[in-house]
Amino acid sequence: MALSHAGFLRGSLPMQTRSSSSRNLHDRVLVTPCYAKGQKGMRKVLANPAEQFTPNSLMGRMMNVRLNKINWKVLADAADKAVEGELASQPILGLVRTEVLLRGMDVLTAEDRGYKEYIILRSLGLKAWFTLATSRAGVIDPTERCAVGKALALPGGEYNIYRRILVHAPKAADGDWNGFADGLADDARAVRDGLTEDSMKTVKVRYDVTVTAANFEYIAAQITAAAAVAAAAKAGDAPRAVALMVPWVDPGLAPGGGSAKQIGDDFEAVAVAEDDVESDIESMFGKKKKKKKVGVGGAAAAAIAAAGKALGQGAMTPSLNAVLSQLVKKQAEPTFPEVDAWIRGRGGGGGGSLGIAQATGSEAVAAAAALALAAPSGATVVAPSALFASALTFDLGTLGPGPEGGAPRRVLSAAAAAKEESWSCNDSSSVALFITFDPPSEGLGADGDADLAAAVARASAAHVPVVVCTVALAPGGACDAVKGTKGTDEAAAEAVVRATTRAKL
Repeated sequence: MALSHAGFLRGSLPMQTRSSSSRNLHDRVLVTPCYAKGQKGMRKVLANPAEQFTPNSLMGRMMNVRLNKINWKVLADAADKAVEGELASQPILGLVRTEVLLRGMDVLTAEDRGYKEYIILRSLGLKAWFTLATSRAGVIDPTERCAVGKALALPGGEYNIYRRILVHAPKAADGDWNGFADGLADDARAVRDGLTEDSMKTVKVRYDVTVTAANFEYIAAQITAAAAVAAAAKAGDAPRAVALMVPWVDPGLAPGGGSAKQIGDDFEAVAVAEDDVESDIESMFGKKKKKKKVGVGGAAAAAIAAAGKALGQGAMTPSLNAVLSQLVKKQAEPTFPEVDAWIRGRGGGGGGSLGIAQATGSEAVAAAAALALAAPSGATVVAPSALFASALTFDLGTLGPGPEGGAPRRVLSAAAAAKEESWSCNDSSSVALFITFDPPSEGLGADGDADLAAAVARASAAHVPVVVCTVALAPGGACDAVKGTKGTDEAAAEAVVRATTRAKL
């Protein structure tokens, strides 16, 4: 879905400053309008610390872009009061007030996460949740998906995502994450139902011309099938790997898992040299990306590699904060490193330079999130990284019980699961659901799956049933809602073999 592309961060956070006709020209020159990451692009704010909230304003006391600080106490105090005007006009406050609700001021103050790192982390999570919710709402027409995403990003819109997250957060705070997702889906459905003929005419659909509702019906069926495997797993079962296939939906050429083989009708995998790529890919949120350099390895993966090197860890898994710090410094637009290999720039298909293709990667992330949400009560969901686990659960480490009730589902990273000491036979009634991506990020090195294999070994040794689900790339082209695209069966079989090898099943 179009929530997919990086424009999610370009048009979502309006940060306005109050003005007065009585203010003299000198004052107006000195007071720099503030834009949080999003209104004019994340890189603009990160590169120019002078762009911050008006000094001594309520927003300025809450968030200091120059010092990269969030004053959670001021924010919490303001949230307790019916502050109007400036506060009410800032959609981002819906997000940060959600954070206070879910985690509490004391935790947030002690954590002391930087403003820039915080916005990157939560924006990644919101992209996944709202893509998931749009599918959950049954919005599967490509044009409607793009129109809905554009409306969700509208800064002053009724359903602006940063404002609406606060409306549904109480469900998550109560442990009802399925209710939380349903609330987000209701928003997407309401936007879809309110679309007009005129608004539809102006929507730019940036999916490939072959993409239809069948693509998204197929992904939904794949999520259901993978979830059924996890639900059926029981103590004594041998560990198994399954594939959740996501067809290539971006315009142009599809990647072939790092190879140069043919993949789908009229699509061929290519590796892109580090040349300037001018992107006209418009996100579901209706914003074009800027001209940028695109490397073969991918900026997100490079950021993780740099984090590990900076810490002297080599191929070891860097900390969440280290990864976020590198993403702030290195990445043109934030993406999950797990799908970095899915979104490299590529030319193609007779259509010239198509720039950065991101929809497929975001659909894959949303499919993984939906699978985690569909896990049975009591399950342990093992995310591929601390970044993924944090973004998905707002750092709570849980998705609550499943729809059927019962024990909550915990969520932890593969690195944490590899060190997990609470695996025990008492857990054997609940599945350990490991989520990976195929192709994996090319920048993580040959040892990038060491945590996955170690965690699987620990769970298996404790007689916990293990299911490894690899969210894998299927070929592009015409898609059948049941069978997928041409070549999908072969791609799925190959992905399962690779997942079995990576997890050392």
